[in-house]
Amino acid sequence: MANGGAPGLSVVDRLFTVLEAFAGHRGPLTLVDLGELTGLPKTTLHRVCWKFVELNVLEHTAEGFQMGSRLYALGAMSPSLRRLRASAMPLLHVLVARSGWVANLGVLCEHRALVVDEVAGAGQLPPRDRMIGTTMPLYATALGKALVANGPQSLRDELCASPLLRPYTRHTIVRTSLLREHLAEVAHRGYAVSNEELQLGIMGVAAPVIVAGELVGAIALVGPADDAAPRRLSKHVRLAAGRLAQALSPAAVELVA
Repeated sequence: MANGGAPGLSVVDRLFTVLEAFAGHRGPLTLVDLGELTGLPKTTLHRVCWKFVELNVLEHTAEGFQMGSRLYALGAMSPSLRRLRASAMPLLHVLVARSGWVANLGVLCEHRALVVDEVAGAGQLPPRDRMIGTTMPLYATALGKALVANGPQSLRDELCASPLLRPYTRHTIVRTSLLREHLAEVAHRGYAVSNEELQLGIMGVAAPVIVAGELVGAIALVGPADDAAPRRLSKHVRLAAGRLAQALSPAAVELVA
């Protein structure tokens, strides 16, 4: 059971516990689902969810509650995030035009990879909702691997604290001793690959965006599983990530100013 049910949890903590449950889950959630995910009492969840609906933070459908647009709109007002998205958008479109795959822009958020922008491609993928605003595991996605491999050492230590991780498919790297070696390779070569590790039939190629030695995000292409894709697409993803880093560099800011 999640810590949300711990005695003495503040009102603010409870609110964020509910929001984080939605952020980490695709699709609607019922009060029963939320109770299992958060450990909060059903009466508390009922009150919180309907208040969020009133504030347009959540939406209610026949299937349950789901994230609304207001919270994402508020988050998008972050100056650094707005600049990151605005600078990345032309590069994402170029990647889509060259590959036909979906292009994603992501950042680290609470030990997950948060998708902050996306451009759809023409590649054949299973039907799905847009990924903007959703979070994904760091160890089972190319976007997440690019972020954690180039983030602080403490993040990798926390991720690999247990001997085994949850498998999403039979291809997920679950042994943390192997994951450490894999992430070191990702950092060395400058790009990450996830081959059917989160979802069968889907793969991704991603590269970190590093500005003045600091990780600010990552760019990824997502498409149908293809063993030849990493060799074909990695150079394009790395080039886009490098150009985004240049656009966000202090020197570029001074020129604009």
